[in-house]
Amino acid sequence: MIDGQFSDLETYVVVERYKQDSSIAYELSDEDLQRLLNVMGELEPIIDAINVRNGASVEQRAQDIGCDPEDFAYEIQGF
Repeated sequence: MIDGQFSDLETYVVVERYKQDSSIAYELSDEDLQRLLNVMGELEPIIDAINVRNGASVEQRAQDIGCDPEDFAYEIQGF
């Protein structure tokens, strides 16, 4: 049975997948990412996935989630 906080099965499935592996935020469709944001709120992986999708700089991404740009060194260096 779907938890009372979910309005539809698709939202429930996206949230459950996210709870198992937050990295899926980067792979979701725009619609599913919005569903996730609406239910889960502004969690770091969700905000960063939105920023990545919108082409934000590493500096902007770091500022938005409260970390240091060097935390993204693995992306900058191509690891």
